[in-house]
Amino acid sequence: MITVAILINGHPIVAKNAVRQRDLPDENGNVKYKTDSGEIVLHKPSDGANVLAKKLLDMIRNDD
Repeated sequence: MITVAILINGHPIVAKNAVRQRDLPDENGNVKYKTDSGEIVLHKPSDGANVLAKKLLDMIRNDD
């Protein structure tokens, strides 16, 4: 599981979570993560956690 959060003065204003769904990579080296909103993210573990965190942050939308 991975959690990415944005905090201001120690108070979270937004957070995004994802849980790995399959243990074995697909033919492209990707594994599947399911986010707290039900969306699926494909990620190559060899790319590192920072890349996955960026993908999660890119999924955050403002509801203004």
